[in-house]
Amino acid sequence: MDIQGTAREIGLFETAINISKVKNSIDVINKIGMSFPLPDDAIKDRTKKVAEWLLGFGKSRYMFFMPELALIEEMKKRMDNHFEVIIVIPSDLDMDAKERINRNLPKEVKTIILPEPFFIDSFFPRNGMIVASGYFGCERAMVLPDTYRMIEHYRCFHGKKVFVPYVELAEAYHYEQWKEINQSRLSAIWRSM
Repeated sequence: MDIQGTAREIGLFETAINISKVKNSIDVINKIGMSFPLPDDAIKDRTKKVAEWLLGFGKSRYMFFMPELALIEEMKKRMDNHFEVIIVIPSDLDMDAKERINRNLPKEVKTIILPEPFFIDSFFPRNGMIVASGYFGCERAMVLPDTYRMIEHYRCFHGKKVFVPYVELAEAYHYEQWKEINQSRLSAIWRSM
């Protein structure tokens, strides 16, 4: 089970919501192993709160480094068509995965698929913000390698760069392939506590 591959196509929040339904299965736990922190039971509620928090910044454009389908859906429920989503697609993502991402995007939300490392000319600090997702473990912000690379590529953006963890762990577990990001690169971090 390539859970990180799944997350690259539907986002960490949607993946976590799906896992939360079967997370007590020994088979699922064994397949996921040390590649993905298991979500807690509050993942659906957390997704709603994160969506509200993102909209609270009052931006009209949100650039996501992962196709966070669950967050985008929740944002849509709380705000009509007054925002636009830009999803940056990793340069090494295969064509089939790109097509699946396009098929899964909410049709009611204006969405732009942007190949890494390009930038949209009309994306400015006053109208847009960058959203990186991952998990928080013992005060460490952890992201997948694609997100880590994109944070570096888009560091010249002088507007809001926020981190939204799908889960917060009290211990500092290091899961396979996840990388710690320097929190000084971020403007804000959503915290449930």
